[in-house]
Amino acid sequence: MQYCGKCRRVCVEGIEKCPGCRSRKLRPAGEGDEVFLCCADMYAAGRINGALIEAGIESRLESAGSAYFNFDSSSSPTDQNIYVPYGGLDKAGEIAAAVSKEVELERSPEEDGEGNSPGAKRIVCEVLSVAAFLALIMLAVYGADSFAAWLKGMLGMG
Repeated sequence: MQYCGKCRRVCVEGIEKCPGCRSRKLRPAGEGDEVFLCCADMYAAGRINGALIEAGIESRLESAGSAYFNFDSSSSPTDQNIYVPYGGLDKAGEIAAAVSKEVELERSPEEDGEGNSPGAKRIVCEVLSVAAFLALIMLAVYGADSFAAWLKGMLGMG
C-alpha cells in the first residue's frame, strides 16, 4: 500500500496520484504512519472513536469541515476525520463499519403499528401548525380591524 503524506490516505500500489487530494507525494506505508480511516459527523465520530479506544486502537479526531459552509462542500463544519495507525487500519475499518451501521439503524425511522411512517405524521403536524399559524394571524388582523372600527365609533370619527 502507498501512503499520501499530504492527506494521510492509504492508496493501492501502482497509482501516480492520490485519489483523495491528487498529490503525487506517495510512498510505501509504514506501521507508524497515521492514516485516514473515515469522515463522520460529530456523533458518529465520537461513537467510532470510543469503540476504537475500547478495542485498544489509538485514534485521533480532527475537524474535517471549515468554519465557512457552502452547499457545494461534501462536509459540514461539524464533520470529523478519524485517523488511526496504519498497523491497525484493517481492524479499525471493521469497527468503524459496525458502529456506522449501528448509528444508521438508530437514525432510521421506525414504522408504528398502523403502518404509517413518522415522516407522514411529521408532515401532517407541520400542515396543521401552518394552518393554526395562519388562523392566528387572521384573528389578529380582524381583531385589530374590529377594535379600530369600535374605537372610531366611540370617538365619533366614523
